[in-house]
Amino acid sequence: MKRLVIIAMVLFTMIPIGLMAQLDPVSLALRAYQNKDLPKAKELIEIAVGDDNFNGITKTWYFRGYIYKDLYKEAKGSGEEFELRSTAIESYSKTIELEPQGELVEDCLNILKYLSSTLYNDAAFALDSNNFETAQSLFDNYSEVIMMINPTMDLNQRTIEFKLYKASKYSYLFDNPRPEDNTEDIGNKVVKLYEGVLVLDPENISANYNLAIHYYNQGVNIIENMDYEQDFETLFEIQAQVMDLFGAALPYMLKAYKLNPLRKETLVGLSGIYFGLNNIEESEKYQAELKKLENQE
Repeated sequence: MKRLVIIAMVLFTMIPIGLMAQLDPVSLALRAYQNKDLPKAKELIEIAVGDDNFNGITKTWYFRGYIYKDLYKEAKGSGEEFELRSTAIESYSKTIELEPQGELVEDCLNILKYLSSTLYNDAAFALDSNNFETAQSLFDNYSEVIMMINPTMDLNQRTIEFKLYKASKYSYLFDNPRPEDNTEDIGNKVVKLYEGVLVLDPENISANYNLAIHYYNQGVNIIENMDYEQDFETLFEIQAQVMDLFGAALPYMLKAYKLNPLRKETLVGLSGIYFGLNNIEESEKYQAELKKLENQE
């Protein structure tokens, strides 16, 4: 309540005396807001935004931000919240643009931080529901808002987290495809996402290990589903494809091993990859390391 009173005082003190007498739409929108009539407040503030006498005034956009922020909070789960939040972000951004050194900037930035956090959380929720395009759009919006708040901020870690989570969701679909899924397309997206992580962080153990497993499992799946009654030429081509997949997996698994030589899953992976490549000596080497590690536990 105290915050609302302060906002009201700020807004009224910014209204020119001539306009105050006319009860301009911004002032009327403020009254509706104070009376918790958000639909009316929205209607009135949009009148102000569409009026050349008011759309160049900082307070118009600042107050519009508050109206739409509260509308967004009330609309969660209705399907309308995305557009309402977007308008709130636009309004606070416009406030800062009009007066980048003004007294309202700090408050705008704090609210933008809050709204950006909701974008990130919604992006993660969209991935949980396999709404990949929506998730990407939300994350892109999150990144834009964060860079506006702090242009020097390093977004790499957040981007890596998002890509890894998105890749894990695609990987699940790749292993458990729905009738409408194109597994080849999904597999390519998995590879692209992990490669994107490695561009940002070549030492990322999760991306290295998971990309290796993705290639390795593809090879294993082909072997398990081979029809050995096919002609020799076809079997030879399939074998070459499997070897290529195991070969693609190897450098990433070796990198994961270098990053953490005591991880049992990596030792199992290396042993399996080398076995698939018919390098029995190397396969047994990592199998021995695995047994030694298990004996030490």
